[in-house]
Amino acid sequence: MIKHVLVATDGSDTAWKAVEMAANIARGPGARFTILHVILNAVRAEEASQLARAEHMVRRVSAITMPGQERALSSRHDLFKSSQGGIGETRSVLGERIVENAAERARTLGVNDVHTRVEPGDYAETILAVADEIGADMIVVGSRGLGRLAGMLLGSVSQKVAQQALCSVTIVR
Repeated sequence: MIKHVLVATDGSDTAWKAVEMAANIARGPGARFTILHVILNAVRAEEASQLARAEHMVRRVSAITMPGQERALSSRHDLFKSSQGGIGETRSVLGERIVENAAERARTLGVNDVHTRVEPGDYAETILAVADEIGADMIVVGSRGLGRLAGMLLGSVSQKVAQQALCSVTIVR
């Protein structure tokens, strides 16, 4: 029986599917469910904009990071270019929004014990460290997040997690 499921999400479509699959696994009685978003240290603005896959998130995040200007922004690019708090604060707010949305979805799918975390660091290393820290029985990740080019440049996060994890790993396509 799975007692603790960790799902890592970057807000992409594949990661959203991973959240749904992980939530279905964690619906059992007594199962804990942790949703993790990793903020890559020193990420470039173009890569950071990938965090907000859905344009509707721009207004929500800009309302927090740039009060009064949320109506003027129409895209992720505008959000990152205009952020008064800097990319770091914007990434943090986007990360929180991503895990909050995932937690809401998990609860609607019947998961009761939902926890969220936003952590800085290397994607795979942070996923593995958090899994170890919380005693996860299973890690669920999407097969790709940032896209093909970034995936090749950064290395395959899902592959590294699958190879190095001490628990079961499910990779969602």
